[in-house]
Amino acid sequence: MPTQQIELSARTEDLPIRLTPMTDDQYQAFMEISCADQVQDQILAGLMESSQAAEIIAAQQKQMLPQGVCTPNQYFFSIQSTATGEQVGYLWFTTMKRLGREYGFVMDIQIDPSHRRRGYGAAAFAAMERFALAQGHDEIGLNVFGHNTPARALYLKLGYREVGVSMTKRITPQ
Repeated sequence: MPTQQIELSARTEDLPIRLTPMTDDQYQAFMEISCADQVQDQILAGLMESSQAAEIIAAQQKQMLPQGVCTPNQYFFSIQSTATGEQVGYLWFTTMKRLGREYGFVMDIQIDPSHRRRGYGAAAFAAMERFALAQGHDEIGLNVFGHNTPARALYLKLGYREVGVSMTKRITPQ
């Protein structure tokens, strides 16, 4: 289904939102936010050096999204409040394959800092889950960094469960 034809609405605890396809300008703004967030997460997790992280993340996203917002099987949504008409965030959703079975996957969700902790993320997930069901998926996956406590709490509240945990410990000579 082409992204341009998708529009979803959801209501969570009296918070109505709408997911609409991102415009080219929204996509550019989202990718800047998404890349910066990914760079920061990779550095905080100790997975990349700060001197290289931005270049590596930009190259990975360029390889993953050769046609930008029009890359097949990648769905980019603007999250809008239907009460105010205001854009409150972005959502990137795709399809993955595991053991010969397709499932939905949340690549990134970004709620504008001034709109966080108001229920927009939960409402966006409700709409996205309806989209995933319409795509024939009965499962949705996502990755979250261990240091992202607010996101982890939201995902657990929404019924997501941990299926793997990476752990690390910095040690020093005694």
